Amino acid sequence: MQIKLLARQGVAKSRIAEQFGISRQTVYNHLSRSEPFPRPREKRPSKLDPYKDHIRARLEKYDLPATVLLRELAGMGYEGGITILRDFIRPLKTEFVRRVTERFETVPGEQAQVDWGECGTLLVDGQRRKLYVFVMVLGYSRMTYARFTTSTRLPVLLDCLRRALETLGIPSELLVDNMKQAVDQHDITTGTVRWNAKFLDFVEHFGVVPAASPPYWPRVKGKVERGVGYLKTSFLEGRSFSDLEDLNRQLEHWLDTVANVRIHGTTGERPVDRHRVELERLRPASAVPAYDVRPLELRKVPADCHFSFEGVRYSVPPHACGHTVTVRPSGERPGDRLSVSLGDELLVEHQRPARGIRTVTLETHAKAIRRLTRTDPARKGGRPRTQPAFEQEPEPDLKVLITVARSEAPEVQTGTLEAYEQLVQEVA
Repeated sequence: MQIKLLARQGVAKSRIAEQFGISRQTVYNHLSRSEPFPRPREKRPSKLDPYKDHIRARLEKYDLPATVLLRELAGMGYEGGITILRDFIRPLKTEFVRRVTERFETVPGEQAQVDWGECGTLLVDGQRRKLYVFVMVLGYSRMTYARFTTSTRLPVLLDCLRRALETLGIPSELLVDNMKQAVDQHDITTGTVRWNAKFLDFVEHFGVVPAASPPYWPRVKGKVERGVGYLKTSFLEGRSFSDLEDLNRQLEHWLDTVANVRIHGTTGERPVDRHRVELERLRPASAVPAYDVRPLELRKVPADCHFSFEGVRYSVPPHACGHTVTVRPSGERPGDRLSVSLGDELLVEHQRPARGIRTVTLETHAKAIRRLTRTDPARKGGRPRTQPAFEQEPEPDLKVLITVARSEAPEVQTGTLEAYEQLVQEVA
Protein backbone atom coordinates (compact mmCIF):
# COMPACT_ATOMS: atom_id res chain seq x y z
CA MET A 1 0.00 0.00 0.00
CA GLN A 2 2.79 2.42 0.83
CA ILE A 3 4.55 1.63 -2.43
CA LYS A 4 1.40 2.27 -4.44
CA LEU A 5 0.69 5.45 -2.48
CA LEU A 6 4.17 6.84 -3.15
CA ALA A 7 3.93 5.88 -6.83
CA ARG A 8 0.62 7.76 -7.14
CA GLN A 9 2.31 10.77 -5.57
CA GLY A 10 4.89 10.73 -8.37
CA VAL A 11 7.87 9.41 -6.40
CA ALA A 12 10.40 7.71 -8.68
CA LYS A 13 10.51 3.94 -8.47
CA SER A 14 14.27 4.02 -7.75
CA ARG A 15 13.64 6.31 -4.74
CA ILE A 16 10.87 3.98 -3.51
CA ALA A 17 13.21 0.99 -3.79
CA GLU A 18 15.93 2.87 -1.88
CA GLN A 19 13.52 3.92 0.86
CA PHE A 20 12.29 0.38 1.55
CA GLY A 21 15.63 -1.34 0.93
CA ILE A 22 14.32 -3.46 -1.95
CA SER A 23 15.11 -3.80 -5.62
CA ARG A 24 13.35 -1.81 -8.31
CA GLN A 25 12.02 -5.06 -9.78
CA THR A 26 10.23 -5.73 -6.49
CA VAL A 27 8.62 -2.28 -6.74
CA TYR A 28 7.45 -3.07 -10.28
CA ASN A 29 6.05 -6.42 -9.09
CA HIS A 30 4.02 -4.77 -6.32
CA LEU A 31 2.67 -2.06 -8.62
CA SER A 32 1.59 -4.60 -11.24
CA ARG A 33 -0.09 -6.91 -8.71
CA SER A 34 -3.91 -6.73 -8.79
CA GLU A 35 -4.85 -9.61 -6.49
CA PRO A 36 -4.35 -9.48 -2.71
CA PHE A 37 -0.80 -9.99 -1.46
CA PRO A 38 -0.20 -13.70 -0.67
CA ARG A 39 0.00 -14.82 2.92
CA PRO A 40 3.54 -15.01 4.23
CA ARG A 41 5.08 -18.42 4.32
CA GLU A 42 5.55 -20.12 7.62
CA LYS A 43 9.05 -19.70 8.92
CA ARG A 44 11.00 -22.89 8.40
CA PRO A 45 13.75 -24.06 10.75
CA SER A 46 17.18 -22.75 9.80
CA LYS A 47 20.46 -24.64 9.87
CA LEU A 48 21.77 -21.68 11.88
CA ASP A 49 19.25 -21.98 14.74
CA PRO A 50 21.35 -24.28 17.00
CA TYR A 51 24.29 -21.86 16.79
CA LYS A 52 22.60 -18.49 17.27
CA ASP A 53 23.28 -18.28 21.00
CA HIS A 54 26.97 -18.97 20.39
CA ILE A 55 27.08 -16.27 17.70
CA ARG A 56 25.45 -13.71 20.01
CA ALA A 57 27.90 -14.51 22.79
CA ARG A 58 30.88 -14.12 20.48
CA LEU A 59 29.69 -10.84 18.98
CA GLU A 60 29.01 -9.34 22.39
CA LYS A 61 32.75 -9.67 23.12
CA TYR A 62 34.41 -9.37 19.71
CA ASP A 63 33.60 -7.83 16.34
CA LEU A 64 34.29 -11.01 14.37
CA PRO A 65 33.75 -11.04 10.59
CA ALA A 66 31.39 -13.59 9.08
CA THR A 67 34.27 -15.56 7.57
CA VAL A 68 35.82 -16.18 10.99
CA LEU A 69 32.48 -17.15 12.50
CA LEU A 70 31.84 -19.51 9.59
CA ARG A 71 35.09 -21.38 10.30
CA GLU A 72 34.19 -21.64 13.98
CA LEU A 73 30.69 -22.94 13.25
CA ALA A 74 31.96 -25.43 10.67
CA GLY A 75 34.14 -26.93 13.37
CA MET A 76 31.02 -27.27 15.54
CA GLY A 77 29.10 -29.09 12.79
CA TYR A 78 27.38 -26.23 10.95
CA GLU A 79 26.61 -27.19 7.35
CA GLY A 80 24.93 -24.01 6.12
CA GLY A 81 26.33 -21.20 4.00
CA ILE A 82 27.72 -17.76 4.75
CA THR A 83 24.76 -15.82 3.33
CA ILE A 84 22.28 -16.69 6.09
CA LEU A 85 25.06 -16.13 8.61
CA ARG A 86 25.68 -12.62 7.31
CA ASP A 87 21.97 -11.84 7.32
CA PHE A 88 21.75 -12.92 10.95
CA ILE A 89 24.80 -11.07 12.30
CA ARG A 90 24.22 -7.77 10.45
CA PRO A 91 21.60 -6.34 12.87
CA LEU A 92 23.47 -7.83 15.85
CA LYS A 93 26.65 -5.96 14.95
CA THR A 94 24.77 -2.69 14.65
CA GLU A 95 23.33 -3.13 18.13
CA PHE A 96 26.58 -4.27 19.74
CA VAL A 97 28.63 -1.47 18.19
CA ARG A 98 26.13 1.03 19.60
CA ARG A 99 26.49 -0.52 23.05
CA VAL A 100 30.29 -0.47 22.90
CA THR A 101 30.27 3.14 21.76
CA GLU A 102 28.14 4.10 24.74
CA ARG A 103 30.32 2.04 27.06
CA PHE A 104 33.42 4.01 26.07
CA GLU A 105 32.20 7.27 27.56
CA THR A 106 34.94 7.44 30.18
CA VAL A 107 35.38 9.26 33.49
CA PRO A 108 37.98 12.03 33.88
CA GLY A 109 41.57 10.86 33.55
CA GLU A 110 40.65 7.33 32.56
CA GLN A 111 41.50 7.07 28.87
CA ALA A 112 43.18 8.70 25.90
CA GLN A 113 42.76 7.53 22.30
CA VAL A 114 45.55 7.63 19.72
CA ASP A 115 45.54 7.34 15.93
CA TRP A 116 47.33 8.35 12.73
CA GLY A 117 45.78 10.06 9.72
CA GLU A 118 47.13 10.22 6.16
CA CYS A 119 47.07 13.73 4.68
CA GLY A 120 48.58 13.49 1.20
CA THR A 121 52.16 14.52 0.40
CA LEU A 122 54.47 17.53 0.76
CA LEU A 123 57.93 18.54 -0.44
CA VAL A 124 60.75 17.98 2.08
CA ASP A 125 64.40 18.66 1.17
CA GLY A 126 63.55 18.49 -2.51
CA GLN A 127 61.75 15.16 -2.30
CA ARG A 128 58.05 14.34 -2.20
CA ARG A 129 57.17 12.69 1.15
CA LYS A 130 53.95 11.36 2.63
CA LEU A 131 52.33 13.61 5.25
CA TYR A 132 50.80 12.08 8.38
CA VAL A 133 49.10 13.57 11.41
CA PHE A 134 49.33 12.09 14.91
CA VAL A 135 46.28 12.76 17.08
CA MET A 136 45.63 12.03 20.77
CA VAL A 137 42.26 12.84 22.36
CA LEU A 138 41.41 12.61 26.06
CA GLY A 139 38.22 10.58 26.43
CA TYR A 140 36.42 12.74 28.97
CA SER A 141 37.32 16.31 28.02
CA ARG A 142 37.93 15.74 24.27
CA MET A 143 41.10 17.84 24.69
CA THR A 144 43.24 17.22 21.60
CA TYR A 145 46.95 17.14 20.83
CA ALA A 146 48.14 16.75 17.24
CA ARG A 147 51.38 16.91 15.27
CA PHE A 148 52.26 16.48 11.59
CA THR A 149 55.08 14.10 10.61
CA THR A 150 56.55 12.53 7.50
CA SER A 151 56.90 9.09 9.08
CA THR A 152 54.91 6.75 11.33
CA ARG A 153 57.90 4.69 12.50
CA LEU A 154 58.08 3.67 16.15
CA PRO A 155 60.60 6.38 17.24
CA VAL A 156 58.34 9.03 15.68
CA LEU A 157 55.27 7.56 17.41
CA LEU A 158 57.02 7.54 20.81
CA ASP A 159 58.21 11.12 20.35
CA CYS A 160 54.66 12.26 19.51
CA LEU A 161 53.26 10.34 22.50
CA ARG A 162 55.84 11.91 24.81
CA ARG A 163 54.94 15.40 23.58
CA ALA A 164 51.21 14.65 23.96
CA LEU A 165 51.60 13.38 27.54
CA GLU A 166 53.69 16.43 28.43
CA THR A 167 51.00 18.72 26.98
CA LEU A 168 47.77 17.06 28.15
CA GLY A 169 48.81 14.92 31.13
CA ILE A 170 49.06 11.16 31.70
CA PRO A 171 45.81 9.15 31.71
CA SER A 172 45.32 5.67 33.19
CA GLU A 173 44.78 3.94 29.83
CA LEU A 174 45.97 4.46 26.28
CA LEU A 175 43.72 3.06 23.55
CA VAL A 176 45.30 2.38 20.15
CA ASP A 177 44.20 0.48 17.10
CA ASN A 178 46.27 -2.41 15.76
CA MET A 179 49.04 -0.18 14.41
CA LYS A 180 52.15 -2.24 13.71
CA GLN A 181 54.34 0.17 15.69
CA ALA A 182 52.57 -0.86 18.91
CA VAL A 183 50.95 -4.27 18.33
CA ASP A 184 52.93 -7.26 17.06
CA GLN A 185 49.91 -9.58 17.04
CA HIS A 186 46.24 -9.39 18.02
CA ASP A 187 44.34 -12.68 18.11
CA ILE A 188 40.77 -11.75 17.22
CA THR A 189 39.40 -15.09 18.45
CA THR A 190 40.82 -14.84 21.97
CA GLY A 191 41.48 -11.11 22.30
CA THR A 192 45.14 -11.77 23.22
CA VAL A 193 47.51 -8.92 22.32
CA ARG A 194 51.28 -9.25 21.94
CA TRP A 195 52.74 -5.76 22.26
CA ASN A 196 55.86 -4.35 20.66
CA ALA A 197 58.61 -4.52 23.30
CA LYS A 198 59.79 -0.91 22.86
CA PHE A 199 56.23 0.44 22.93
CA LEU A 200 55.48 -1.61 26.05
CA ASP A 201 58.62 -0.26 27.72
CA PHE A 202 57.46 3.29 26.96
CA VAL A 203 53.95 2.92 28.44
CA GLU A 204 55.32 1.09 31.49
CA HIS A 205 57.76 3.94 32.07
CA PHE A 206 54.86 6.42 32.16
CA GLY A 207 52.59 4.06 34.10
CA VAL A 208 49.92 3.81 31.39
CA VAL A 209 47.95 0.64 30.66
CA PRO A 210 47.83 -0.04 26.89
CA ALA A 211 44.61 -1.24 25.27
CA ALA A 212 44.06 -2.33 21.67
CA SER A 213 40.70 -1.87 20.00
CA PRO A 214 39.24 -5.01 18.42
CA PRO A 215 40.08 -5.44 14.73
CA TYR A 216 37.48 -4.17 12.25
CA TRP A 217 35.84 -2.09 15.02
CA PRO A 218 36.80 1.56 14.41
CA ARG A 219 33.89 3.01 16.43
CA VAL A 220 35.53 1.80 19.66
CA LYS A 221 37.97 4.70 19.27
CA GLY A 222 35.46 6.99 17.63
CA LYS A 223 36.60 10.06 19.58
CA VAL A 224 40.01 10.14 17.94
CA GLU A 225 38.59 8.99 14.58
CA ARG A 226 36.30 12.02 14.57
CA GLY A 227 39.20 14.17 15.77
CA VAL A 228 41.34 13.18 12.78
CA GLY A 229 38.50 13.94 10.36
CA TYR A 230 37.75 17.27 12.04
CA LEU A 231 41.41 18.31 11.81
CA LYS A 232 41.63 17.44 8.11
CA THR A 233 38.52 19.38 7.13
CA SER A 234 38.65 22.31 9.56
CA PHE A 235 42.41 22.93 9.69
CA LEU A 236 44.32 21.41 6.77
CA GLU A 237 41.82 21.91 3.94
CA GLY A 238 42.82 25.02 1.93
CA ARG A 239 45.72 25.97 4.24
CA SER A 240 49.03 27.45 3.06
CA PHE A 241 52.38 26.85 4.77
CA SER A 242 56.08 26.97 3.91
CA ASP A 243 57.42 23.74 5.44
CA LEU A 244 56.69 21.09 8.05
CA GLU A 245 57.84 23.27 10.95
CA ASP A 246 55.59 26.12 9.83
CA LEU A 247 52.67 23.70 9.46
CA ASN A 248 53.11 22.42 13.02
CA ARG A 249 53.36 25.97 14.38
CA GLN A 250 50.05 26.82 12.72
CA LEU A 251 48.52 23.58 14.02
CA GLU A 252 49.55 24.38 17.60
CA HIS A 253 47.99 27.83 17.33
CA TRP A 254 44.77 26.36 15.83
CA LEU A 255 44.46 23.81 18.65
CA ASP A 256 44.80 26.56 21.26
CA THR A 257 42.49 29.07 19.60
CA VAL A 258 39.91 26.93 17.77
CA ALA A 259 39.75 23.18 18.35
CA ASN A 260 40.10 23.08 22.13
CA VAL A 261 38.01 26.17 22.86
CA ARG A 262 34.98 25.42 20.66
CA ILE A 263 31.72 24.02 21.99
CA HIS A 264 32.04 20.28 21.40
CA GLY A 265 29.10 18.74 19.56
CA THR A 266 28.83 15.71 21.86
CA THR A 267 29.60 17.12 25.30
CA GLY A 268 28.09 20.57 24.74
CA GLU A 269 31.09 22.10 26.56
CA ARG A 270 34.50 23.47 25.64
CA PRO A 271 37.27 20.83 25.83
CA VAL A 272 39.55 23.30 27.61
CA ASP A 273 36.96 23.75 30.39
CA ARG A 274 36.44 20.01 30.86
CA HIS A 275 40.22 19.56 30.79
CA ARG A 276 40.55 21.71 33.91
CA VAL A 277 38.31 19.19 35.69
CA GLU A 278 40.19 16.26 34.18
CA LEU A 279 43.60 17.60 35.27
CA GLU A 280 42.79 16.57 38.83
CA ARG A 281 42.83 12.92 37.67
CA LEU A 282 45.72 13.19 35.21
CA ARG A 283 49.31 12.73 36.37
CA PRO A 284 51.74 15.44 35.21
CA ALA A 285 54.53 14.26 32.93
CA SER A 286 57.00 16.33 34.96
CA ALA A 287 56.60 13.81 37.79
CA VAL A 288 58.02 11.03 35.59
CA PRO A 289 61.76 10.76 34.76
CA ALA A 290 62.75 11.70 31.23
CA TYR A 291 62.45 8.95 28.64
CA ASP A 292 64.82 8.82 25.68
CA VAL A 293 62.62 7.99 22.71
CA ARG A 294 65.50 7.95 20.23
CA PRO A 295 66.26 4.54 18.69
CA LEU A 296 69.49 2.84 19.74
CA GLU A 297 71.82 1.17 17.24
CA LEU A 298 75.15 -0.62 17.80
CA ARG A 299 78.10 -0.21 15.44
CA LYS A 300 81.63 -1.66 15.42
CA VAL A 301 84.36 0.93 14.74
CA PRO A 302 86.98 -0.33 12.23
CA ALA A 303 90.66 0.70 12.06
CA ASP A 304 90.00 3.87 10.03
CA CYS A 305 88.00 5.39 12.95
CA HIS A 306 84.80 5.69 10.86
CA PHE A 307 81.65 3.65 11.50
CA SER A 308 78.87 3.23 8.95
CA PHE A 309 75.27 4.28 9.66
CA GLU A 310 72.52 4.32 7.01
CA GLY A 311 74.98 4.62 4.13
CA VAL A 312 77.15 7.38 5.67
CA ARG A 313 80.53 6.96 7.40
CA TYR A 314 81.00 9.04 10.57
CA SER A 315 84.27 9.69 12.41
CA VAL A 316 85.02 8.96 16.08
CA PRO A 317 88.11 9.55 18.23
CA PRO A 318 90.92 7.00 17.64
CA HIS A 319 90.55 5.40 21.09
CA ALA A 320 87.16 4.02 20.00
CA CYS A 321 88.72 1.89 17.24
CA GLY A 322 87.89 -1.77 17.62
CA HIS A 323 85.07 -1.06 20.11
CA THR A 324 81.30 -1.18 19.71
CA VAL A 325 79.60 2.22 20.04
CA THR A 326 75.93 3.11 20.54
CA VAL A 327 74.32 5.44 18.01
CA ARG A 328 71.15 7.42 18.76
CA PRO A 329 69.66 9.48 15.90
CA SER A 330 67.26 12.27 16.86
CA GLY A 331 65.67 12.40 13.42
CA GLU A 332 65.91 11.31 9.82
CA ARG A 333 66.41 14.63 8.02
CA PRO A 334 69.67 16.44 7.13
CA GLY A 335 70.79 18.53 10.08
CA ASP A 336 69.29 16.23 12.72
CA ARG A 337 71.66 15.19 15.51
CA LEU A 338 73.39 11.82 15.76
CA SER A 339 74.81 11.02 19.22
CA VAL A 340 77.61 8.45 19.50
CA SER A 341 78.65 6.96 22.85
CA LEU A 342 81.18 4.43 24.11
CA GLY A 343 79.70 3.03 27.29
CA ASP A 344 78.76 6.07 29.39
CA GLU A 345 81.12 8.37 27.48
CA LEU A 346 79.59 10.65 24.85
CA LEU A 347 82.13 10.52 22.04
CA VAL A 348 80.64 12.94 19.53
CA GLU A 349 77.43 14.47 18.20
CA HIS A 350 77.29 14.57 14.43
CA GLN A 351 74.78 16.27 12.17
CA ARG A 352 73.19 14.24 9.40
CA PRO A 353 74.68 15.48 6.11
CA ALA A 354 72.87 16.56 2.98
CA ARG A 355 71.89 13.87 0.52
CA GLY A 356 74.83 12.58 -1.54
CA ILE A 357 77.50 13.05 1.15
CA ARG A 358 78.89 9.69 2.17
CA THR A 359 81.60 10.59 4.73
CA VAL A 360 81.50 12.98 7.70
CA THR A 361 84.84 13.59 9.47
CA LEU A 362 85.36 16.17 12.22
CA GLU A 363 88.62 18.10 11.93
CA THR A 364 89.63 17.20 15.49
CA HIS A 365 89.24 13.51 14.64
CA ALA A 366 91.19 13.91 11.40
CA LYS A 367 94.12 15.55 13.24
CA ALA A 368 94.12 12.84 15.92
CA ILE A 369 94.11 10.11 13.28
CA ARG A 370 97.02 11.73 11.38
CA ARG A 371 99.01 12.23 14.59
CA LEU A 372 98.45 8.62 15.60
CA THR A 373 99.52 7.41 12.15
CA ARG A 374 102.82 9.34 12.37
CA THR A 375 103.72 8.11 15.85
CA ASP A 376 102.54 4.49 15.63
CA PRO A 377 104.95 2.37 13.52
CA ALA A 378 102.26 -0.22 12.98
CA ARG A 379 100.11 2.40 11.22
CA LYS A 380 102.85 3.90 8.97
CA GLY A 381 102.47 3.24 5.32
CA GLY A 382 98.71 3.12 5.43
CA ARG A 383 97.26 -0.35 5.08
CA PRO A 384 99.12 -3.30 6.70
CA ARG A 385 101.27 -5.58 4.50
CA THR A 386 99.39 -8.46 2.95
CA GLN A 387 102.52 -10.13 1.25
CA PRO A 388 105.61 -11.72 2.95
CA ALA A 389 108.88 -9.76 2.94
CA PHE A 390 112.11 -11.25 1.50
CA GLU A 391 115.56 -10.26 0.00
CA GLN A 392 116.92 -11.17 -3.42
CA GLU A 393 120.68 -11.28 -4.04
CA PRO A 394 121.88 -9.45 -7.18
CA GLU A 395 122.40 -11.50 -10.33
CA PRO A 396 126.13 -12.38 -10.98
CA ASP A 397 128.10 -10.65 -13.81
CA LEU A 398 128.92 -13.10 -16.69
CA LYS A 399 132.27 -11.43 -17.58
CA VAL A 400 133.41 -11.70 -13.99
CA LEU A 401 132.59 -15.43 -13.96
CA ILE A 402 134.69 -16.02 -17.14
CA THR A 403 137.68 -14.17 -15.73
CA VAL A 404 137.48 -16.08 -12.45
CA ALA A 405 137.24 -19.39 -14.32
CA ARG A 406 140.35 -18.59 -16.41
CA SER A 407 142.38 -17.54 -13.40
CA GLU A 408 141.62 -20.75 -11.53
CA ALA A 409 142.25 -23.17 -14.52
CA PRO A 410 145.45 -25.47 -14.30
CA GLU A 411 148.51 -24.83 -16.56
CA VAL A 412 148.64 -26.97 -19.74
CA GLN A 413 151.85 -27.67 -21.76
CA THR A 414 151.52 -27.15 -25.49
CA GLY A 415 153.58 -28.49 -28.43
CA THR A 416 153.50 -29.47 -32.09
CA LEU A 417 151.79 -32.54 -33.51
CA GLU A 418 155.15 -34.15 -34.57
CA ALA A 419 156.39 -33.95 -30.98
CA TYR A 420 153.27 -35.74 -29.72
CA GLU A 421 153.73 -38.55 -32.37
CA GLN A 422 157.40 -39.06 -31.38
CA LEU A 423 156.37 -39.29 -27.74
CA VAL A 424 153.82 -41.99 -28.55
CA GLN A 425 156.47 -44.10 -30.45
CA GLU A 426 158.91 -43.87 -27.58
CA VAL A 427 156.33 -45.10 -25.12
CA ALA A 428 155.34 -47.94 -27.37
